Amino acid sequence: MKNKNPIKFTAGLLLWPLVLAAFRAFLTQLGAFTHYQGSVQYYFFGGFLSYLVFQFVFFKPNRTYVFGHELTHALWGLLFGGRVKDFTVKATSGKVVLTKTNFLINLAPYFFPLYTFIVVIIYSILQTFDLDQKFFVYIIFALGFTFSFHLALLIYAFSLGQSDVKKTGRVFSLTLVALFNILVAVLILKLMVPDIIQVIGFGRESWQTCKDIWLWLGATLLEFKDLIFKEKALFLWNK
Repeated sequence: MKNKNPIKFTAGLLLWPLVLAAFRAFLTQLGAFTHYQGSVQYYFFGGFLSYLVFQFVFFKPNRTYVFGHELTHALWGLLFGGRVKDFTVKATSGKVVLTKTNFLINLAPYFFPLYTFIVVIIYSILQTFDLDQKFFVYIIFALGFTFSFHLALLIYAFSLGQSDVKKTGRVFSLTLVALFNILVAVLILKLMVPDIIQVIGFGRESWQTCKDIWLWLGATLLEFKDLIFKEKALFLWNK
């Protein structure tokens, strides 16, 4: 199939070293989180695994996902100054018509975990009334549960070949979605253990690793180019 947008396709490919670097830096932060001297990680992973068990044993909450998916489109459309002209949600499909769109609005449901964001808002409200510690473990569990819901249904949606992804470009979409989800995951960890997770350190490690990957790729391409040149010269000489 001919690529409809070669610029986005190329940009998606060029950004993959950054995705790999960001994932490596995320693993560093995740390691610090799992070794945290406390119980917060158990509640988070408990919530994360609970959703996976729920989906496997009971059912996939498609209507809940579709509603959140279309609402996220609408919210990001409003964020960029657009207006919602139509909003429809069915059991397995939905539709939102906006007066304005761009690639971020198209991809927002795939990297912005709406229900996790709602949990964060609830946590902020509880902090305002000094009730955050009383409900802290429930909030952490809910963060894990909703983020697991987001990732599980994200993978499912991508497997269906969503029109949002097709319009934006599969390679470009996959690259941005992967990169933004890694960043969101780091921010969630930061929210739970702010003294342990280093967002700036995550950024620095990502950038340094990305540069190392690009330098390695550059050196490999130069070696390959030299090899082809030598083989060509040898062939012409023997000829």
